[in-house]
Amino acid sequence: MKAIIFNSGIGKRMGEFTKKHHKSMAVLKNKETIFERQIRILSECGIREFVVTTGPFKEQLIEVTKKFQNLKFNFVQNDLYDSTNYIYSMYLARKNFDDDFLLLHGDLVFNKDLVEEMIGEKNSTCLINENKPLPEKDFKGRIKNGKLKEVSINIFDQDCYAFQPLYKLNKSDLLAWSNAVEKFVEEGNRGVYAENALNTILNDINIYAKSYSNHYIDEIDNLEDYNRVINEIEEFEKLKTK
Repeated sequence: MKAIIFNSGIGKRMGEFTKKHHKSMAVLKNKETIFERQIRILSECGIREFVVTTGPFKEQLIEVTKKFQNLKFNFVQNDLYDSTNYIYSMYLARKNFDDDFLLLHGDLVFNKDLVEEMIGEKNSTCLINENKPLPEKDFKGRIKNGKLKEVSINIFDQDCYAFQPLYKLNKSDLLAWSNAVEKFVEEGNRGVYAENALNTILNDINIYAKSYSNHYIDEIDNLEDYNRVINEIEEFEKLKTK
């Protein structure tokens, strides 16, 4: 199994910080950057090969990976990072999809046990939280009979749940998604989420929903998120240790 980390965004909502830094260079209270923490946890769970999509400040990401000499990194540059969404980065990276993959966004902070459980899943798997209020502006997942049927920011129905963009995908399901992405991009749809393409094939593949209510995972979109998440993950891991 390998991992792909989508790190090609600008991160405008982080204000002054992302004028000189990649968003994933934000430092947590344990002195790790978001990106370094992701790689450390994934590698501790057995991931040895990474595909990392990049946009601005690629050199900062490369510098972090030098700390992990025993791991393999393939960087895929999206030169259109300021005018495309991550669907285009997935399109550029599609030729690397030769195995089962963990697919995740570069602004996610999560605990190690969650990753271990995801890797242990036999089926393709996504993450929902049935106990968390539906976020106004972030992803929700529509679940029917335990399977993912739609991912969108604009759905608020009874069968929709808080959703985080960390997937465990079997190779065949990832390739099906990749083919849908290819079709979207080559028809000129470069500014939408990759999940827009995923939604067109969810009746043809099976991605099972897994609850993360007993774990920690959240994304950092802005400075308010950053200040909240760095405190929450520290407290979560303190309680876990106790």
